[in-house]
Amino acid sequence: MNKNFARLLIGSGESSPEIRYLTGISTPDDFICLEYSGSVTALMSKLEISRARQVAKPGVSVLPESDYGTTRCEIISKAAGTMKVKSFEVPPSFPLGIAEKLRAAGLTLTVSERPFCPGRISKTPEEVELITASQRAGEAGFARAVTVLQEASISNSGEILWQNTPLTSEILRAEIDCAILKSGSLPTGTICAGAIQSSQPHNCGSGKLYAAAPIVMDIFPRNPESGYWGDLTRTVVKGKAPAIVKNAYLAVKDARDTVKENISLGADCAKLHKLAEKILDKHRFFTGVSDGEPFGFFHGLGHGVGLEIHEAPRLSPRSTEKLSGGEVFTVEPGVYYREWGGIRLEDLIYLAPDGTVNCLTEAPDFLEID
Repeated sequence: MNKNFARLLIGSGESSPEIRYLTGISTPDDFICLEYSGSVTALMSKLEISRARQVAKPGVSVLPESDYGTTRCEIISKAAGTMKVKSFEVPPSFPLGIAEKLRAAGLTLTVSERPFCPGRISKTPEEVELITASQRAGEAGFARAVTVLQEASISNSGEILWQNTPLTSEILRAEIDCAILKSGSLPTGTICAGAIQSSQPHNCGSGKLYAAAPIVMDIFPRNPESGYWGDLTRTVVKGKAPAIVKNAYLAVKDARDTVKENISLGADCAKLHKLAEKILDKHRFFTGVSDGEPFGFFHGLGHGVGLEIHEAPRLSPRSTEKLSGGEVFTVEPGVYYREWGGIRLEDLIYLAPDGTVNCLTEAPDFLEID
């Protein structure tokens, strides 16, 4: 690195995965993070100093921002003077208002055109353990949902009844989320979408749930202490599934499992997505657009998981990435048709640097719940 060039970030450990990755510090409020010649410094309010020093990664300096000024512009300008730097590389998300003030104060800011923390894509064994812990919390949520559906009955009109009350997406989601909380993680936008709602991949689900219709449960908890996420999707049916739903389930499972068998070092992410498409086409679950609405398999095959729920690598038809080892990512094909609903099955994969493929997901696969 040029001796007069450094990197600058502003954000909270809760909202900025780069700051969390560089410092290990999680705070609800923004703070200043400086990296120069391989050293990382966090400038914090006095409110956070003591705790931040306890949790910061080894080698990270945690200093009171009040030693450098009162406004962020003053603090950064004085810190830059102390480091004898006049230029900073900043991420694309850097606050524009502060950038303009810093430039007016004589500093040069250059927006990074590369990943700000490229090391994040290759997970350490410790990171894999933290992701796996979050995945287990998500699986506890799924197990609770299965228990609820096993305890439930079916009314003459096809409604699912639990504890003498119609079971709704909201009730099932609450049961999942409580199980996640008991496991030490935080639920974040859990999806419980039934019937036609399940044909919309990001519909969180609302209202009564019915037998003989798919229920897509997408569960992605985050551990508040580590900051790492898990990600799991299963689709089930209470009672007997119609033939179209059974066939779609088997097609999606075949696509997911075939892709998993073809994961290797150097694998092309776009080709993995296209392989899933080919399998679904073989089962005659085609993709297209009807009356302006997409149907079939119209989202990416998967995405990286770590300090963000969606990060590199991207497994999509537009991806230019190849797997190099160390990545944790999802494999989650799905098919969606507004006539009857949707099916999605998602496993979390760790591709070790030696090429070993590890499935971090232990949740069972089944469609029907009696």
